[in-house]
Amino acid sequence: MPESVAIVGAGVAGAAAAIRLAERGVEVDLYEAVPEPKPIGAGLLLQPTGQRVLAAMGLLNEALALGTRVDRLFGDTPTGRTVLDMSYRRFQADACGLGIQRGALMGLLWARVRALGIRWHCGAAVEGFSQDATGVTLQFAGGASARHAALVLANGSFSRLREGVRVAQHARPFPWGAVWTVLPAPAGFPQIELRQRFRAASQMLGLMPVGRSSHDDPERGINLFWSLPVAELEGWQTRIGLDRLKQQMVHLFPDVAPLLAGLTEPAQLREARYADVWMQRWHDGRVLAIGDCAHGMSPQLGQGANMALIDAHELAADLGGDWSQVFARYTRRRRAHIRFYGQASKRLTPMFQSDAVVAPWLRDRFFGWGGRLPYIHQQSIATLAGYKTGWLWGRLKL
Repeated sequence: MPESVAIVGAGVAGAAAAIRLAERGVEVDLYEAVPEPKPIGAGLLLQPTGQRVLAAMGLLNEALALGTRVDRLFGDTPTGRTVLDMSYRRFQADACGLGIQRGALMGLLWARVRALGIRWHCGAAVEGFSQDATGVTLQFAGGASARHAALVLANGSFSRLREGVRVAQHARPFPWGAVWTVLPAPAGFPQIELRQRFRAASQMLGLMPVGRSSHDDPERGINLFWSLPVAELEGWQTRIGLDRLKQQMVHLFPDVAPLLAGLTEPAQLREARYADVWMQRWHDGRVLAIGDCAHGMSPQLGQGANMALIDAHELAADLGGDWSQVFARYTRRRRAHIRFYGQASKRLTPMFQSDAVVAPWLRDRFFGWGGRLPYIHQQSIATLAGYKTGWLWGRLKL
């Protein structure tokens, strides 16, 4: 029987899972469809839980050197009404978020993949798979195949391979997406908090310090997020245009004007789409889904990369027995945490990205007031930090 585990997708979830399994002595084959992988997207917010996983991998100090500490999340409306005001330090004295460029994080993970000698197959698009009692067979374009002891799917929210996992599931695209970029931080531009500005739920601008792209890059960046309906994402360059888009941003939040001086070409903005991915369970025999492939959600809670790192860590935490048993135990351990964040994301998204009227009106009037109450603030920060496993109680243990 083949002993190696196949992992499809070399993003945060796939690369981290390959590393954690290899560190436990498991042979891993990492498959990536793109011939020359490059990080997709802009900045990430790594929560304290995700940082603990990086620490366990020996990568946290390097990540801290590249990224920027985020002490606070603050959001308001153009009229000055506070919507969100959450301080990590009020939750735990040494807690913080870590803003980091996706390219910087992926550079650290991919370097470790290579250092561990993990077999990395780039330009190898897996088109399907089948499993039996002793292993999993992957099918590639052109009729080639490969045999492995187990398969981990980590190829994103829009994975087609997930349909081969024989469990009840759905993947519903969100009607709202965004454009992202990382721009050079102007002199004196604040770099200690994640800053958001809202007009109802139809306009949302986010700014987050994300540090340097590499150790050789002296310039620190600010991640810019601008919410757009998916219907407007396609062809926005000609229909809206860059100049008009920048005018809308400045009109919503005048303080962003100095930063936008670095935005000169439409190509600097990358489009982002999201899906709500739900699975009855994440394993099927010798096949397991992790990361966005298993539980994709909107970016409102900043949990995408965080959840991916936790998935990888938990997958390698208990490897006794055959792979179907390993995957079943993983599902049991991850169920409460994943279910809570899936539900929370689904309920919060219409308050921040939608055409709704009532939901953002309630958000503007009660979120800021409620956040001043110690208990609600503690629960809100625990949610943001990635620790919650239930609405009333439950705390993740790593």
